[in-house]
Amino acid sequence: MARPQKQTVDYFPHDASACAGDTLTVLQSRFGNDGYAFWFKLLEKLAGTDGHCVDCSNPTKWQLFVAKMGVDEITTVEIMKVLVEMQAIDKDLWDSKLIWCQRLVDNVADVYKNRRRQVPQKPVTTNLNGITTGDKPITTDESTQSKVKESKVNNIKDTPSKKEYGEFKNVFLTDEEYNKLCGKFETVGANERIETLSTGIASKGYKYKSHYAAILAWDRRDKAKEASHERTGKDRGHTRNIGDRTRYKREDYQ
Repeated sequence: MARPQKQTVDYFPHDASACAGDTLTVLQSRFGNDGYAFWFKLLEKLAGTDGHCVDCSNPTKWQLFVAKMGVDEITTVEIMKVLVEMQAIDKDLWDSKLIWCQRLVDNVADVYKNRRRQVPQKPVTTNLNGITTGDKPITTDESTQSKVKESKVNNIKDTPSKKEYGEFKNVFLTDEEYNKLCGKFETVGANERIETLSTGIASKGYKYKSHYAAILAWDRRDKAKEASHERTGKDRGHTRNIGDRTRYKREDYQ
């Protein structure tokens, strides 16, 4: 039986010039060390994946990918958008939730030359039922396609874009969400709550599906605590008054 051909590499070039690349510069500028780490973790993932194409086309694969990248889902989405804009990954394939980096494949081409094997080719979308990668088809049935359409990943492009807020640029809100917070708490109050959440995420690693919902939940929790403290104080004052009246009555009978 013929031994299957290996379409992965154990290493890829990571020379000093990589740090001066435009892609890395932009990622570090916008996302700090998370941007730097994300880029090279992605290259490692691509290097170790058969055919150098990472498939994120269903919710399970997407969640595994997010976990591998080491940042929250919102940050992952934002970084992938930047990579598409910088043409660091292929836009057309990312629309199908496939990650392909031609630059990486070109950099490891000598490995395949030494193996006397063909360099993996960029996948080509053929139809709704499958994707062809050279002579290796990756097929998905109709039910899988339906699930993918319903997944959060495929709905990313349909959701309003979110902006960065807070000192650490880690609170993400749409314009509508921010305006609602300003209407509810006034601008100063909204910004104070955003800063509190930003600090909590940076210092304690809080993770939320919706930062807007988190701010509202924190506000409700704080109001509930205040109400509880007020009730406790009133109950204590009421008890003291009853005690005083009782004492005075006893003195009257002496």
